[in-house]
Amino acid sequence: MESVILQTHGISVKYGNFPALDDVSICLKHKHIYGFIGENGAGKTTLMKVLTGLLYPTSGTFSLFGKSRPCDILKMRRQIGSTIEAPALYPEYSAYRNLELQRILVGNPDEEICDKLLEMVGLTEVKDKKAGTFSMDMKQRLSIAMALVGKPRLLILDEPINGLDPKNISALRSLLKRLNEENDVTLFLSSHILNELYLLATDYYMIHKGRIIASLTHDELDEKLSVTGQSFEEYFLSITGGDSNV
Repeated sequence: MESVILQTHGISVKYGNFPALDDVSICLKHKHIYGFIGENGAGKTTLMKVLTGLLYPTSGTFSLFGKSRPCDILKMRRQIGSTIEAPALYPEYSAYRNLELQRILVGNPDEEICDKLLEMVGLTEVKDKKAGTFSMDMKQRLSIAMALVGKPRLLILDEPINGLDPKNISALRSLLKRLNEENDVTLFLSSHILNELYLLATDYYMIHKGRIIASLTHDELDEKLSVTGQSFEEYFLSITGGDSNV
């Protein structure tokens, strides 16, 4: 039986009377790659913030690596790597220094990890340049490297290909697949570029107006697209009533 990495039960978040998340229940299993799909404002980032401890839910519970007590979840979050919204970097520090500070923060004793990650994301040649001078593409790659410093078992990435050119999108896809296959990392990724998620994900959660409206495997998605003759985007639009800007 596949082990459950993370499971939520009825997570809701309200801002006043507005339900940013409404009774969200998901289950992430070991070594799967989950595509998290929804229009702007659907609740993708809000859920990711709840899972990473940046936001408290109004109601609902969840377990992480089999632990559900708040004190245990706090410890287990050390096994999560994440990038939420914009890359969180120190602009006056070099790429290497940003990674080194993150290594110290997460308590990774491997002093070679920074150079390994810089090579992995293609930033070795600019390791000594200030992060503030980087293009959006380079900042995004550095942010992903920082998410990997703690050697996470679960990687949560909010729009990781935002700002990347086609060459680096392909390179990132290969990197994420390698992490999943060789390092047993479970991935939870949001993206507006459905074709890229299709090339990467093994499973999908679709969210609309704060509610999960579909959960299906890649094979199940293929079957639905084959039967309907729709593209991925057309299928998503059909289940949201066309009310989407994905």
